[in-house]
Amino acid sequence: MKFLLVVLILGFSLNADDMKRIEAIVGDITKLRVEHDNCQVQSKTYQLELKDEREKNRILHQELNSFKGLYKREMEYKTRIQNLENKIKKQALLLKSKEKSKNNSNQNKKIATKTTENTLESITSVKCEESNPFPELRMKKEFIQSDKKSVETLKLQKPVEKIEKFKASAFRLNKNAAVYNSIDGQIVEEWEKDRSFTSSVKTQNWIKITGYFVDRVWMSSSKDIWIKSSDTIKR
Repeated sequence: MKFLLVVLILGFSLNADDMKRIEAIVGDITKLRVEHDNCQVQSKTYQLELKDEREKNRILHQELNSFKGLYKREMEYKTRIQNLENKIKKQALLLKSKEKSKNNSNQNKKIATKTTENTLESITSVKCEESNPFPELRMKKEFIQSDKKSVETLKLQKPVEKIEKFKASAFRLNKNAAVYNSIDGQIVEEWEKDRSFTSSVKTQNWIKITGYFVDRVWMSSSKDIWIKSSDTIKR
């Protein structure tokens, strides 16, 4: 009888321990399920965040590529601007050299005209007390006649026109007119009415063509050409 009671007591104690173990296992399982559910929720949130980050990275890559293209264009434009500035500097130097050469040629022409005027004045102002400074020697008739002709040609010769410089201006032709290689020189071209040109040098009756327009583009005249002022109108 005592043995039976001992067995029953031991059985109840063993069953109590198993029940506690089962309850602990069930509790662990429920905790694991809750943690699993939480992990699933966090995984979904992380996936969404990862998707957003990937989209942001894609947008950033696109912006970076566009910035690279803009930087290349900026460098190309900078090189073009630098090349244009260098061309402008070269053109400015060429214009300065041309202006200097023109000024020198104009000064030489002024000196030449002054010398011719002085020589003409000296020739016309000379007065001889006697037609023959050596009265004992007589000139032949042919030399006397040639001397008279030279004096008459000097009297009939036109006075040299004074060259003047003025501020560069634009002109146009009021009719079809001839272009000359110098003042009272030879005709080298025939220009049509309303053709435009520029000038900064003139005389009383003539205008020097320093530049003209070809297809609406101004070009400097490389030749020494003149036109009558009566054939022109200032614009």
